[in-house]
Amino acid sequence: MGLFKDSTNIRIVFGIFMVAIYLGMAYVFAVINPLELSRPFAIIIGILLFIYGIFRAFRLWRQGN
Repeated sequence: MGLFKDSTNIRIVFGIFMVAIYLGMAYVFAVINPLELSRPFAIIIGILLFIYGIFRAFRLWRQGN
């Protein structure tokens, strides 16, 4: 059982890390726009990344309960 619990902890940490990455990338695309895309396209990408980050956070939270 110890091995299963350790792999669950690793999944939770990795999930939190990925949520932070998605939300950070959403901010980067929507605000900073490093690839110099057209403004509406960059905002759309930022919104999609933000929604997916929230979705991943919800799935992670639901899995933990």
